[in-house]
Amino acid sequence: MSRWNRYWFAPGPPEGLALYRIVCFATLAAIYWNYDDRGWAFVSPVFWMPVSIFHAMPPPHDVRAIGAIQGIWKLSLLTSAAGLLTRLSTGAAAILGIFVLGLPNNYGASHHNDNFVVLLLLILFASRCGDAWSLDDSLRRRFRSTGADRRSRRAQGEYTWPFRLSQALFLLVFAAAGIAKLRHGGVAWMSAANLRSLLLSHLFTHHPPTHLGSAIAASGRWSGIGAVATVLLECSALPALFITPLRAPVLAGLFGLQVAIALTMGVYFTPQIAGYLLFLPWGRIALHASPLRGRWSLWRPGGRDGVAPTGQCECDFRK
Repeated sequence: MSRWNRYWFAPGPPEGLALYRIVCFATLAAIYWNYDDRGWAFVSPVFWMPVSIFHAMPPPHDVRAIGAIQGIWKLSLLTSAAGLLTRLSTGAAAILGIFVLGLPNNYGASHHNDNFVVLLLLILFASRCGDAWSLDDSLRRRFRSTGADRRSRRAQGEYTWPFRLSQALFLLVFAAAGIAKLRHGGVAWMSAANLRSLLLSHLFTHHPPTHLGSAIAASGRWSGIGAVATVLLECSALPALFITPLRAPVLAGLFGLQVAIALTMGVYFTPQIAGYLLFLPWGRIALHASPLRGRWSLWRPGGRDGVAPTGQCECDFRK
């Protein structure tokens, strides 16, 4: 039990989670800035096949309402990155994100590219990602520097569990994909004929940026290798969740797999960049980046507000 608690709640610096908040929300804002859901308002209601919480609402047909919701959502991504009204901003990003990213899934096809992003936004909303390196924190320290506020900026488990939970969900997404292939397709999914069929069909339904897909489909050997490698890589995400040394090679393999899918099939998993970023050592990065923050730095001994630097807590987060 003690190892379990240390894994989820090992003391970590608030700056690490704060830096990830900035990078994550800024990355998502850049990825989704041109995203537009308004076209679904013109789809006939006969195609409306709601999933999950969308059963509680009728088919959306108001273009202005959809546009306003997605506009507020994109703005909330920016304010979340800046740490302005962080709790409200991250809440809006999470709740409105369920609608914006979930809407296309109600017309007969499931789009799994964005599912993890919705879960990640909910986790960040529940976390204390705005305790440091945010406009809220700057204003709070300027006008209300209290003992409780100083304690909140020390390293603690509140800044570790969001990383651990998000990492677990990210790896489980891949593991579930691999298990589903074996469960529904069986060993036949790993056949050269199956992958060749998938590669050729995407040439007609998508616009791959290269001819690599057709070249692999023309080779039975490479089609078979690709099919087996896909399932093995996805299923390896499950043991990588528990065996730390496996994570780096497995994550590299999964990233390479998604790049290969983009090049051969024209299917892009760009939003999942936020998931790969979870595994960077944000605490250490924040420690080295803190001198660039000038007078906002909390790392210098005897720095602003007389707060002891979080890098000198009793538990070294760099280990």
